[in-house]
Amino acid sequence: MAKKTTDGITDFTKSLVILARSLNQKDYNLVTNVMFSLHNGICYGYAKEFDPAMMGDATYIYKLHKPKKYKNNLIKLKLVKDSKDADVKL
Repeated sequence: MAKKTTDGITDFTKSLVILARSLNQKDYNLVTNVMFSLHNGICYGYAKEFDPAMMGDATYIYKLHKPKKYKNNLIKLKLVKDSKDADVKL
């Protein structure tokens, strides 16, 4: 294991936990292999030194692919007379 921080868990470990809870084994392996490659110097088309474009791309991809949550959607329901819910007070 990597050197521990004061709470015993590094940000890297926290990231792996999030990935493990969110992804299936195939996708988890893909992401961890990419992380390992980045750690070992693979650039994936970005500058070898500090390149803020990587974070911009990551933010854009997240916004593009995040699950959509719909708020304030109203569905009007109509109670049918003589149904089992006909006596429900609204």
